[in-house]
Amino acid sequence: MLKDRQFDTIIIGAGAAGMIAGISAAQAKPKQNIAIIEKNWILGKKVLVTGNGRCNLTNVNLSPDKYYGENTKCLHNIFNRFSADDTIKFFNKLDVKLKTENDGRVFPITDMSSTIVDALSKELSQQKVKIYVNERLVKLIPDQDGWQVKTDKNIYETKSVIIATGGKSYPESGSTGDGYDIARQFGHRIIEPRPALVSLELKSDLFKELPGVKANVTITLTAQRKVVKRSTGEILFTHFGISGPIVLDLSRLINNNSEVSVNFMPELRKHEELNDLFRQYPRKTFVNTLDTILPKKLCQVLLNELKIDTEKQASHLTKNENQLIFDKLTNWQLPIRGSRSFEESMVTAGGVSMDEINHRTMESLKAKGLYFAGEILDIDGVSGGYNLQFAWSTGFIAGSSV
Repeated sequence: MLKDRQFDTIIIGAGAAGMIAGISAAQAKPKQNIAIIEKNWILGKKVLVTGNGRCNLTNVNLSPDKYYGENTKCLHNIFNRFSADDTIKFFNKLDVKLKTENDGRVFPITDMSSTIVDALSKELSQQKVKIYVNERLVKLIPDQDGWQVKTDKNIYETKSVIIATGGKSYPESGSTGDGYDIARQFGHRIIEPRPALVSLELKSDLFKELPGVKANVTITLTAQRKVVKRSTGEILFTHFGISGPIVLDLSRLINNNSEVSVNFMPELRKHEELNDLFRQYPRKTFVNTLDTILPKKLCQVLLNELKIDTEKQASHLTKNENQLIFDKLTNWQLPIRGSRSFEESMVTAGGVSMDEINHRTMESLKAKGLYFAGEILDIDGVSGGYNLQFAWSTGFIAGSSV
């Protein structure tokens, strides 16, 4: 084995978790010989598209209740080791200026994801971390001194391996689920990966005329008549269904028993309040009255379902008609076909079970010297910088621990 292919630590994957793992490993032990192997030709390909290219890198409102997975209790230990504040300090030390926006979301002041990737790449270079791009892991073989890492180009030897290959979302970024096969090879249980933070498809084409239309609503997800999640915020209609922040956040909870209803007027508590609205415009048709508070295209779709004369003046509506309008506006049932594919999802739900990971080091409890970090693990968060924070935290801990 050539000396330049022998390392103390090899990291598989140069996404958020992999890059910070390389930096933290080098900082923890400056004389370590560290390498990152990345299948893409550039580092941080998925980081570059996060936050619509702005990179929402963390959230100051970080807490375990923003996450899903079979074992989220482990997050207390993980975030105690490396918190949102630690992330902010980490990037400040890399001379990245940050800003905090609505809901605690943190962005680089440049509003460019490349600022984050460039800063990480520069630090990896300064820490003398060896980078191999356009190289794909083929096989991982344990030996008496650690691990033999076989790629499609070379064979390496290392004492420790960090798997930071991501999940299955945005496969064009290189996240194609390769790491799951490695984890299974060493006895790890994989919770079935599925798309999360993704738009939803509707069975009905009732809303096909509404692409681009937005509305502030309350959306309720139920399963077997029990409320699973209720959120208020912006919904966006698309040519295939619905999207928007509140839809993305509930998407990972969708299953075959799921039902979704939308309240287009969450400020209304009873139909008498709708009557008060109509009384303000007695000579207007009730269609034109609704146009004052809802997008016109959306009103037309809603009214097509009501079977009421759209030219009827608001003052001429009967009590029953008022009730019918109120019920439809505040409890519109949307037939969900399912979530969109991994190609469109921002993150992967499921992954390597956290029950089989040492939460203080991110080392496998199945194989000594094998570590996991980032999206490959069975933890996913709501939108708002929480998923990148999990990547920073677990990557930093793994790198510091090898």
